[in-house]
Amino acid sequence: MLVYRHSAREYLLSFVVAFIFFFFIFFINQILLLAQKILIKQVDYRSVLTLVLLSVPQFLLYTFPFASLTASSMVIGDFGANNELLALRSSGISLFRVFTPIIAISLLFSALTFFTADVLIPFSAREYRSLYAELMRDLPTLEIRANATNTIGSRTITNRAVDGSRIYDLVMLEQEGTRSGQVITAPSAEITVADLSAFIYRLDVEEPTILKSEQGSGWTLSTADRATVMLNFSGQVASLASAMPSQLSIAELKEMIAQHKEILQGDQERHQRKIKDVKEQIQALGEGGSPERRQALEENLADLIAYPPVNFYYRYYRAELSKKYALSAACTLLVLLTFSLSFFRLKHGRLIGFGLSMLASVLYWYILFFSQMQIFESSLPVELWIWLANIIMTLFGLIGMIRTRRL
Repeated sequence: MLVYRHSAREYLLSFVVAFIFFFFIFFINQILLLAQKILIKQVDYRSVLTLVLLSVPQFLLYTFPFASLTASSMVIGDFGANNELLALRSSGISLFRVFTPIIAISLLFSALTFFTADVLIPFSAREYRSLYAELMRDLPTLEIRANATNTIGSRTITNRAVDGSRIYDLVMLEQEGTRSGQVITAPSAEITVADLSAFIYRLDVEEPTILKSEQGSGWTLSTADRATVMLNFSGQVASLASAMPSQLSIAELKEMIAQHKEILQGDQERHQRKIKDVKEQIQALGEGGSPERRQALEENLADLIAYPPVNFYYRYYRAELSKKYALSAACTLLVLLTFSLSFFRLKHGRLIGFGLSMLASVLYWYILFFSQMQIFESSLPVELWIWLANIIMTLFGLIGMIRTRRL
């Protein structure tokens, strides 16, 4: 029990240090994102703090596994540097006694990570979107400044002087849609709110001049006493109505997977019918059919076989579901990498352990990132790609223990 308590205490203390380190790395990144979105618009500090707290679970999903790895590496490296492991082995105490508390506590961190992924993230994401929507309704979506340019959807608006909600020397360019290339100029215009809940503003233009390109017939120039243009800012605001797949609970992900699996099955059945129909057409041609027609049908058949239907969302939701399990398991699996350090006497073992854990964390992150890019390009199971980082790290850990144990 003395060994258990000592190992557990050192691991927990190191975990706290590592957790704070990784927490603030992700925390600073989140602060920068918030600064880009709302801090520049002078949101009150209480709302900013609430948004930060609600975003914390998003990066706890990665903080727990990396902190668990780093803590184990620091502890075992320190034990080796202080000859504690050598003393235990000389006393006939197995190193498994040192590893047991680390594994047990890492399993607890795996459970906490799973709880974060399945409960805290969906809850905090809903609250975050709700508060963010309220703030966006209270904040100025369009900052009216003199000599400014604003892009709203497909429209680009420039103006000179500003007096309250009235702007002068307006120039508005349409860049997309049926009115692409249309230019509206006016000596003055006034902006008012039309529908705040939908982020729609109204631009009342006085004495506008409208220059529009007509396909095949040059340009048309028209004027009016007044004109009204509706400005839709909903595209300027992050999506608030729907959650990202990573923000859904496991039950919600499974429901979405089932829906898209059903859609995919329907697409596959139609695809098979097309293949069968083309084969029947080829057979119907017989030997005396047109060679050009046969070649076209055979090429069509080859394309159908080579490109089966793929449901993007079906693979995406499966990947996010697998990631919740994989990151939870990583809290325990990653510590296996550190056990091979117990067979070495490292000078400055805690520092060396910290450095090695940083390299392992970067490698794990890279493999996970690479795997997520491959799920839409490879025919391999999505689950295999998402678990690839865990599999590789676990194999490294097991091979390392086997080889170092023989030294």
